[in-house]
Amino acid sequence: GEDSFVLSNDTYRSETAELAVRAGAHIVNDIFGVQRDPAVATVAANAGAGLILMHTGRGRQKLPDVIADQFFYLRKSIEIAHQAGNRDEQIVLDPGFGFAKEWHEDIEIMARFGELRGLGFPLLVGTSRKRFVGRITEREVGDRDTATAATSTLLRLKGASVFRVHNVAANRDALRIADATRAAER
Repeated sequence: GEDSFVLSNDTYRSETAELAVRAGAHIVNDIFGVQRDPAVATVAANAGAGLILMHTGRGRQKLPDVIADQFFYLRKSIEIAHQAGNRDEQIVLDPGFGFAKEWHEDIEIMARFGELRGLGFPLLVGTSRKRFVGRITEREVGDRDTATAATSTLLRLKGASVFRVHNVAANRDALRIADATRAAER
């Protein structure tokens, strides 16, 4: 009905994920892509919950090519998720904009975002008010919503499915423009 909702819990700790799904969370969002605590994948599998696997460069040496590093890291996350019993339909991937990335790496990921569709899963993006948006626009955190809507539009046209944003209305409008444009291209 109208009051239906989906709850997501952000954690890379299996104990927290377990408590969250028991409390009714539908999605577990792991910023370490189940590589810090692989038991998070087991919790999601047992609960039949959605599982968002995010890319990060934290605590490791990244490959020099940003997209190659995305494939390297996220394929390992997918493998862990599958081994724990998660089905493809449960999995969403997040390139992790701003997570142990230089601003120019975030821009390159945006420019080459279409390549990530080769991983074969829906893609979630969280560019909202991030540092790289501020670096490009020279605006403070609270004044980055227009630029964020621009990133949402670009990323939608390149294949992003899910958007984490602060200003829902602005991004919804931007995404409606992107979707209308895509529909007219067919």
